[in-house]
Amino acid sequence: MLCLSGKVTCSAQIKTGSTQNWQIDLSQQYDRQRKQTLQLIQKHKWPVRKNYSSSKQLVLQDVDPLGSPIYYTLHNTEAARGTRTQALYKGGSLKLELSGSSTSLTGKIGLWDGGRALATHQELAGSTAGGTVVQQMDKADNLSDHTTHLAGTVVARGINPLARGMAYGARLSIWDYTDDLSEITAAAPDLLLSNHAYGPVVGWVYNPSRSGTDPNLKWEWWGNSTMSNTEDYLFGFYTAKARDLDRIAYNSPFYLMVRSADNKRAETGPPSGTAYFLKNTNDKSSLPRSRNDTYDVIPAEATAKNVLTVGAADVTFNIQNQPISIGSTSFSGWGPTDDGRIKPDLLGIGTDIFSTLASNPSAYGIYTGTSMASANVTGSLALLQELYAQQKARAAGGASNGQFMRSATLRGLVLHTADRNTPAAGPDYRQGWGLLNTEAAARVILNTDQAHYMLEKTLESGGTFTQRIVAQGAEPLIVTLCWTDPEGIATTFAPASVNSLTPKLVNDLDVRLNDGRTTTLPFVLDPENPSRPAASGDNIRDNIEQIYIPNPSPGQAYSLSVSHKGNMTYAGQPFSIIISGLRRSPCSFAVTISPRVDTTLCAGESVLLRSDARSGFTYQWLLNNIAIDNAVSTTYRASQTGSYAFRVTDASGCFATSPPVNIQMKSPKAILNPATDQWLCSNGQPLQLTAMDIADSQIEWLRNGTILPNAQSATLNITEPGRYQVRISQQGCKALSDTVVVRQSTVNAIALKPDEPDLILLKGASVILYAPTETDYRYQWYRDNTMLTNADDDRLSVSEQGVYKVRITQQTCVGWSAERTVHLPVLTSVSPRSDSSFMAYPNPVEQILDVQYAYPNASDVQVSVFDMQGRIRQSPIRLKAINQLFQGTLNLSTLSAGIYYLRLSDGDRTRLWRFLKK
Repeated sequence: MLCLSGKVTCSAQIKTGSTQNWQIDLSQQYDRQRKQTLQLIQKHKWPVRKNYSSSKQLVLQDVDPLGSPIYYTLHNTEAARGTRTQALYKGGSLKLELSGSSTSLTGKIGLWDGGRALATHQELAGSTAGGTVVQQMDKADNLSDHTTHLAGTVVARGINPLARGMAYGARLSIWDYTDDLSEITAAAPDLLLSNHAYGPVVGWVYNPSRSGTDPNLKWEWWGNSTMSNTEDYLFGFYTAKARDLDRIAYNSPFYLMVRSADNKRAETGPPSGTAYFLKNTNDKSSLPRSRNDTYDVIPAEATAKNVLTVGAADVTFNIQNQPISIGSTSFSGWGPTDDGRIKPDLLGIGTDIFSTLASNPSAYGIYTGTSMASANVTGSLALLQELYAQQKARAAGGASNGQFMRSATLRGLVLHTADRNTPAAGPDYRQGWGLLNTEAAARVILNTDQAHYMLEKTLESGGTFTQRIVAQGAEPLIVTLCWTDPEGIATTFAPASVNSLTPKLVNDLDVRLNDGRTTTLPFVLDPENPSRPAASGDNIRDNIEQIYIPNPSPGQAYSLSVSHKGNMTYAGQPFSIIISGLRRSPCSFAVTISPRVDTTLCAGESVLLRSDARSGFTYQWLLNNIAIDNAVSTTYRASQTGSYAFRVTDASGCFATSPPVNIQMKSPKAILNPATDQWLCSNGQPLQLTAMDIADSQIEWLRNGTILPNAQSATLNITEPGRYQVRISQQGCKALSDTVVVRQSTVNAIALKPDEPDLILLKGASVILYAPTETDYRYQWYRDNTMLTNADDDRLSVSEQGVYKVRITQQTCVGWSAERTVHLPVLTSVSPRSDSSFMAYPNPVEQILDVQYAYPNASDVQVSVFDMQGRIRQSPIRLKAINQLFQGTLNLSTLSAGIYYLRLSDGDRTRLWRFLKK
């Protein structure tokens, strides 16, 4: 039971730090650093990549402020195993059927690692030919078993059921870790989760590739003696990169980075006093150093406040797959950070994980390490975001809106529900808050028994948030506060700064519970005594706080408060609260709503629901057992399908819920087939439209918004263009289809230019044929009924005689032009005889052209006029014969000035004469 008050806002206004262009600034900063690193590599001839064994590879990534190269390595040893996330799968105990396949998750999950995954692996290839569930986002060319194994742990499809990934229906974006901060900065606004199982080479490293047989002389110490002679300063150190990760997270409030805690407790160095090498040089030392085998062995970036740092769990399961003993593995890194914050945050299963390898598309292998544990957690958290979005969509009436948890909410949720051997003992620096329990986290989201509560708010500067809650009793009351803190100040690179306890927390929020007599404080740990159990106190270090009351009295009311110390950076701090153990027993009073019977509505309609609740209560309407935002009066207008109920709560926190009323939306669908725009061709065949899925329905057809008479069948034959729709009436509810536009094709009358059916092709010239032009026309020209290649434009340049035509296609309609015959200006038989004579005058001519032709055997002599393009300009006329002299006159007054050809035909003979028209 709960009531709310306090100086808070309901939505987070996230500040972007000192500059609005922080992403560009940060990306450019790391680009500059990368260029400087490459210059130093060339100057000092540092090796960029070193192979220590088949399972360990070092890659030079950066240079620290002391001028020493920083190498990265991947966080795995040699094997792996999975967790209890299957409760969320199809057939799981929660009956949720989640797999990460929701479209709202597309592009939301990332992986940065030491190379490229084998995208063609059968577990990572998509269900369609050529598809894939992983996408390499950069130009990484190093195919990596480690990357492929992690990708499989997150999203493998389950072709081999033993290798099924945690989110086996999701898609994964992958980057190589070179230039990771620049890439993370750019990708952060679009991501929900990303996995990072790598980090700087620190402490002791065993290098089996060293020559010789002495195993002790295969150890290398990678600490920096300028900072410390006894320990590697990077363990627990809040570097500039850790600061920048916090900055990215603060400015991307839904994005959670999951980082592995490293495996340094498995690399403890040679016996004390034994010689070893310094880094990857041939310099030796026997100075005693820290053995990496206890607390404070989590390096650099994994110390960031706003990332989820994951260690590997050593778990004993019972036959029901429930953990009966939980601890961290012998290799998993322990905290705290130098300033005393709790790291690791969480444990995942990282022992004997069976997953994909890169050697071939059906290769698998078993790996162990915090890398595998982090991938196990990343994939599982993706399903929790998917579930949360689905629940929010249900509360909104079924429309998926892609609403996800803030990263602080997700981080707080999984730490709130983590399994520990003794939950009341609180967290420690070995296993953090415990082993991920995806099922328990999902139950909090589902909240079917109304025992849990999740809240996202923003605390204003100087404000206090208060909330009244009532405990169920006979079970723990747990309150977890979590927030994404602004970036802290990076620790100064100086020997005096090693293991500095100065807190990196910026906005110090505090959660308290008060029962009217006693104030309960959250868990705190002592970084100066890291093995000491958690106690209650004022936490000044962590951006997560939890209050755990093991046995509250049934019905005990508490006042929950959230406040802050000192000045707050930025105007407000977004925070998240998760509560479990709330009272959910109905009270003695009852409430009902009207109408009391189930109701069916048509789409677009609504019904007013009313309650009979008395005054003096707080009210809440529920849809599918989820509170409807801002529905807190005694009436509610329902317009969505679902089960509606009304809950009233009295001043003591006791509540009653009405019997539900089910509202069904009757929404017939009006669907046309075909659904796209259509064309009426010129072949006389009508077009047919069909209304789909019309059982028990009445039909009306409309053209241009007007009902067509005598058109009530499922099909409509169309002979006229227009805008067509179908209206479906079903049990009183109507639906109108989308519009199908029917157009009349224009390819039924194709007019070529020139208009003349016969054209003359002059020597050295060409004839241009023109077809009508429309944007949706497709052309194909033919000569003598043979298709011409590369002749698909609206015009054709003709340089050969023949019979030409064009076929035009408009959508599904086809039309043909009339033919154009192109002639050559040469004799089609023999040349004119020597005793023939041909004369035309005057030349130039103004109006009348006289023509004479003498040949004894001539019988049918015709003359015509063509322009320079071969187009006929004067139709053929016959010359009259007088005493074997053929003569006639042509009136050329209608011709425009220019050069023309006179063509004379004598049976199968032709003559051409060129003249000028004035």
